[in-house]
This record gives sequence, C-alpha cells and structure tokens, in this order.
Amino acid sequence: MSGFIQKHQLYDKQAREKTKQIIARVKQAGLHSIRVLFADQHGVMRGKTLMAEQLPGLFEQGMALPSSLLIKDIANRTVMDVWSGEATGLAGMAGLGDILLVPDPDRFFELAHAPGIGWLQADIWHNDGTPSPLDTRRLARQQAEQLAAAGLTLSVGLEVEAHIFRIESEHLAAADATQPGRPPEVSLVHQGWQLASEQRLDSLEPVFEIIRQCCRSLGLPLRTLEAEFGPGQIEMTFGVREAMQAGDDMVLLRAALRQALARQGWLISFMCRPALPNCFSAGWHLHQSLSDKRGENLFMPEAGQQLSQTAGHWLAGLLAHGREMAIFAAPTLTGYKRYRPHSLAPDRLAWGVDNRGAAFRLIAVEGDKASRIENRTGEPAANPYLYIASQIASGLDGLQQKRPCPPAAQNAYTEETAEKLPANLAEALDLMQESAFVRAAFGDLFVAAYGAVKAGELAQFNSHVTDFEQQHYLTAF
Repeated sequence: MSGFIQKHQLYDKQAREKTKQIIARVKQAGLHSIRVLFADQHGVMRGKTLMAEQLPGLFEQGMALPSSLLIKDIANRTVMDVWSGEATGLAGMAGLGDILLVPDPDRFFELAHAPGIGWLQADIWHNDGTPSPLDTRRLARQQAEQLAAAGLTLSVGLEVEAHIFRIESEHLAAADATQPGRPPEVSLVHQGWQLASEQRLDSLEPVFEIIRQCCRSLGLPLRTLEAEFGPGQIEMTFGVREAMQAGDDMVLLRAALRQALARQGWLISFMCRPALPNCFSAGWHLHQSLSDKRGENLFMPEAGQQLSQTAGHWLAGLLAHGREMAIFAAPTLTGYKRYRPHSLAPDRLAWGVDNRGAAFRLIAVEGDKASRIENRTGEPAANPYLYIASQIASGLDGLQQKRPCPPAAQNAYTEETAEKLPANLAEALDLMQESAFVRAAFGDLFVAAYGAVKAGELAQFNSHVTDFEQQHYLTAF
C-alpha cells in the first residue's frame, strides 16, 4: 500500500530526490532529532520532534497533528467549539480530527545553535488528499501563483525591528503555570537614545554575533544590523527575495533567533511595544517591487515620471484595501498603539515620496533598479504569509482594475482625503469579516476561523481588569 504522499502525488520526481538527499545528509551529520513544523494562524511554528531514523516514514506518510492547532489563540486556547458542530466544514475539524503535515523538501535546515537537531517546515493537508484552506503559507502561495499567471513576480525586502533584553530569572515558580505563562523578568541590554551612533553600539556585539552566526548558518540574507532608537531596540534588514521566500525567511528568523539567543540568556521579542519604561514601538516595514518575465522592475519610473503606471495602480490597490487588510499587517492589540501622528509610524492610508510618515513610502528614481514601495503599517508579530498575501491580493486588484492613484500626500498626518487606519484590533477584525474582497481572496472558511481566533483574543482581553482600571476606579467610587 502506497504512503499518503505517494498516493496523492504530493511529491514530484525532483522532490523525491531531495528527500533522499535530506535522509543522507541527516545520517552524515549525525543528527538525532528533526523538528517537523508548520506556521499557524499567528505565524508561530508548531509541530513535533521526530527521531532521525523515522525520517523515511515521514516522507511517505506525513505527520498527524490535532486540527485544533489551527483554531488556537496566541495563549493556546481553542476558540471554536469542535464538539457540537461549530467547526463543521472548517477543514474537517469537527470532532477534532487530525491534520497531516507534509514536509517541504526545500525547507530543511540544520540548526547550528542546537547541535544534533534539524528543522523541517511542512504544509498542511487532510486525509482525503486536499490542502487545508486554513494553511496560511498556502494562502500566500495561491496569491503568488495568481501573480505569476499574470507574468509578474513580487520581490520583498524585510526591514524588521525587535527588542532584546537580558533574562534575569530562568527559574519557574508554581505561580508561573498560567495560560499564557508569565513573561520572564528582564533587564536592558542597552539604554537606547543612540540612533545610528557608535557610542554604545559595541555593547550589543555579543548579541549581534549570535544573530550574525544564526543568519549565516541558515542562509538568511542579513544586510544590516543596528541599534534602533529605543532601549534594547534593534533593526535588521535583509536582501531582496521572491515573496514566498521572504515569508519563509521571516518565520525561520523569528523561531531561530528566539532559540539561539535564549540559550545565551537573552530574550528577543517581536512584540510591537513591550510594557517597559520608555520602550519604543517596533515596526516591520515591507519593501516590495514588481517585475515582469524579463526581470524588469516595473516600479522604476521613466524619464520625467514620479511614479510608474504599474506602481501607481499597485499603490492604488494597497490604499483601496488597506483598512480591510490591516489586521494582517497588525494582528495584535498592541500593534494599533503604534499608529500615532508625528511618530514615524502612519495613522492613515496615504502615500508619499520618500516620506517616513506615510503608510506607503515610494522610493523610486529613474534608472534605479531598487525602486520600490515600502509598507510602513506592519508590526514584527505579523504572520509573514498573511502580510505578504494581503499585499499581493490588494496590489493585483489595483492592476487588474486599473485603479487610479491619488496624489502623494505632502503631510501624511494631515491629509484629509486619506482614510484613517483602524484604531484598534476590534475595528480591524470587523472590517476583515465584513469584507467581500478579503473573503474572495482568502476564502470564507479561512475568514471564519481566523475571525474566531482574533475574537477569542479580544474576549480574553476584555474580560481582564487592567492596571489602568484598578488604579483609576478602585478608590474613586
């Protein structure tokens, strides 16, 4: 009897050859364990650790996992009722049936920071041989394929900010067994306020060396590494990649850096703004450019142009769908606290020429092959696949509909004709759920499940009495 992968013809001849090479490589390197992982709705990697000698069976049968992993909030609570039928139709999850992880032979890595362990990314399928409509990597691939069908390719450059702290206590007390667990006590690695200055830059070298080694070992194209303005804040930029590769890079980067730094006593956080004194908001700026079959950058303006026709239509699509797609750039409660005027973060959907206050910054010059659009609305906690898929769906619609681009904003914070970005996660969730465009792009099943995940997160937040409420109301009434 053929295995699941062979039966449903999920590997072609080239992929089967790669699986043989991986098995040989694992044996030669003496790896004892393989982490088989997929990106969940949040872009967090989940899966199981497989003993290396079981690898051939994995490439035949895949790996079974509970389907509830696709409907958990960030605190690992299952947010839909899988027993009474609420989840019926959602990727066969009623009754908590299994999903199957099908490893991608192009996504195998040896972890230099974890000797003896390999890392293998997988896609999500079901027992009947159908791909899961809730697989966020698949959603991004579908959008990229639609773009390819039009003879176009999106290239993406990652510009990612994060915070790094020293972990002060590594011992867990009984009180830490909460859902979610309490974060560790931390101290600063540097005090901040030194943007682009070398004055305290050298104090970050122990951390930077771990980051450099980790990226180099995994083939992640790190370009620059610097101290950002806020305390403990850093910025990383990466070389331009095709859109799907950039998404893959981001999920691997976050997982690997978290592990490599934690082993040396450091915490790296991709939370937008930690609740520590004077912390600055962290963003994830997504640089994007479109090329044709010849590899020509279609965002590069011609003589006398400020904006190429293609870039104008693409920008118009991003602006038209920016509100309903906002939740994929900023999926957390904290992400919306970054949208403030005069803060180097946008508060409305406007574009500008080399304007860091705009949601979309145009960096385009005649003859410059690096001409591009920079989306400045994202936060580092975004699911890379959903963030990138939202850009492709919106931009492609702008091209197909030949949407006219409004004039560039001179002052991105006072542009009266520009729509405001959602004020909070609840507004962003409503916009997504009510959008026929999002449903057409990502599917009703995905919108229902993702909406339930984010609604569950909001419900938990709203049931919690905050420090603000305690301080203001306890003795006032």
